[in-house]
Amino acid sequence: MQLSLKVGSAIVVVACSLHALGAQDLAPRAYVITPLHSNAVTLTGSFYDGSIDFNGALPGSDATGKYGVPVFSYYHAFSFFGRSANAVASLPHGVGNFQETVMGAGTELYRSGLIDSVYRFSVNLKGGPAGSRED
Repeated sequence: MQLSLKVGSAIVVVACSLHALGAQDLAPRAYVITPLHSNAVTLTGSFYDGSIDFNGALPGSDATGKYGVPVFSYYHAFSFFGRSANAVASLPHGVGNFQETVMGAGTELYRSGLIDSVYRFSVNLKGGPAGSRED
């Protein structure tokens, strides 16, 4: 009886906490040790082309899209309580063309604009003491 109560309680706790779980954002170079006061400006981009499946939620068919997302990022390295740390700010901009057939008529859509910006703060808590360029 006692064991089944513990197992049941554990299942309830795990099931209730599932909605709070989120995916991890893998950030390359988040914990790379760079010299103090190093800066970097990067411009990256992604291009996507393919069909769109609305899964019956909308009355259209043959939906396709082509869009690109260039991302402008600024990186700065500094010391945080003697540990190597860095901060990154990224500003993406999306540009896309979409086509779909709705009730026999073709529909086209163009969208361009800023996407949600991303800010990251990383600290090496173990290892990785902050160092100057000479170190």
